Amino acid sequence: MAQWSQMTQLFQYLSHEMVNDLYPSTFPIDVRHYLAEWIEQQMWWDTVKTRYSIQVQLLQECVQRLEQYQLDLISKLKTWCFEQHKAAIGHPFDDNLHPLQTGSGLFLPNMVNLFLFTIFPLCHSSLVIEKQPPQVIKTQSKFSASVRYLFGDKIAPGKPAMLKVQIINEQQARGVGQGAILEHNTTTKSTSAAFRNMSIKKIKRAERKGSECVTEEKFALLFSGEIHVISVPIVVIVHGSQDINAMATVIWDCAFAEPDRVPFVVPERVPWRQMCNTLNVKFTSEVNTQHSLNDYNLLFLAQRIFDKHDICDFSNMFVSWPQFNKETLPGRSFTFWQWFEGVMELTKKHLLPYWSDRLIFGFIGKQHLHVILKDRPGGTFLLRFSDSEIGAITIAYVAVSETGVAKVQNIMPFSKKDLEISGLGNRIIDINYLTYLYPNIPKNVFKKYYIGKAYHKTYAYACVYRDSNPAQNPVSMMAQYSPNCSDPICM
Repeated sequence: MAQWSQMTQLFQYLSHEMVNDLYPSTFPIDVRHYLAEWIEQQMWWDTVKTRYSIQVQLLQECVQRLEQYQLDLISKLKTWCFEQHKAAIGHPFDDNLHPLQTGSGLFLPNMVNLFLFTIFPLCHSSLVIEKQPPQVIKTQSKFSASVRYLFGDKIAPGKPAMLKVQIINEQQARGVGQGAILEHNTTTKSTSAAFRNMSIKKIKRAERKGSECVTEEKFALLFSGEIHVISVPIVVIVHGSQDINAMATVIWDCAFAEPDRVPFVVPERVPWRQMCNTLNVKFTSEVNTQHSLNDYNLLFLAQRIFDKHDICDFSNMFVSWPQFNKETLPGRSFTFWQWFEGVMELTKKHLLPYWSDRLIFGFIGKQHLHVILKDRPGGTFLLRFSDSEIGAITIAYVAVSETGVAKVQNIMPFSKKDLEISGLGNRIIDINYLTYLYPNIPKNVFKKYYIGKAYHKTYAYACVYRDSNPAQNPVSMMAQYSPNCSDPICM
């Protein structure tokens, strides 16, 4: 009010026209006079600061929400890529990118220029390898991959970009001689680049350490433009005989790699509980069955890989990479993985119906085998995967001698080649002394697999135990195989 009084004293020195210009009739000087005290009492600067604070707070909240949305979307994209990696060993994986692309598309409009620096990590993460290359690649062979950019039609519509692809390891980057255009498809509303008919003509390997072999060295394809993305790890081989060992490297990497790891770091050893889950997932996926490995199977696999025959809790024991696929199994010329992979291959190609119908016991050690069969009637049998050969199945059965002594004996394992000549159902039905599938299922259950064929006399080796002690050396002999054979040592 004091300020207003001082101002009114000046009015006498101003012309009437100037006062009217300053205070028009719409807001006359008298009104100003009555409002003066209230106006002066208001904390205008505090009000401005308060409004500014509110605006800053709202902006911060918007940025935080934007950042959280970005983090959530990046997390989903990383999860998609990680699950794609895990899919190589059979884990379920939804490869549909459209929901993520839709979510990404709603995120960008009207914010690109304002938040370009802020959302750059998201833009970078949105270059996704839609179709990964094979994880085991033989030199000179053709393969393909495709890359999709989820923000393509939002950031640079109508502007195709060139992507290059290189094969890299930690010490080198070597081109595979191909590029592709990142193009927008208006029909599918996707921006992607397809790399077709790629091949690795020659590979320069890093210097190996100690006992490291070529199938343990991991590479990756680097797809790059202004932003880049790295493929899942790949193993480069030069001969088909290296495929199984290369796949072991892939399995270990897919199963035990951590999200956001430094390429291509994996643990040197893992808990058995993780390993047995991986073996189960891989087996059911590779064989294409709903029948998983049971506790007895997993127990034997643990005994096998740890070379322990007692029954104990293996869940907290650690399996090392050498135990998995570098060191041979005791008394054998092959590794654990080579043996396990052979079982999967045999089951997938020749035993799938039997396994899915739960007619094959599968993985079981000889000691456990004798425990469950020793009190069974003669002719009781079960089907188990051979632990002495790669990719073979054998029949263990109870044979009763003339003196009434029961002995558990094992028929010579049937290999993939044997089962191609005559299927498992035929062989079981034709062996008269086999009567009940453990525990007490009549062997007629195999009749639906029986394929009647003209009889051909063949010779096969039989490997049997003379008594119920599995530690005793087996005796090999040759016997004539006949459908009417009743001698328990025959076959």
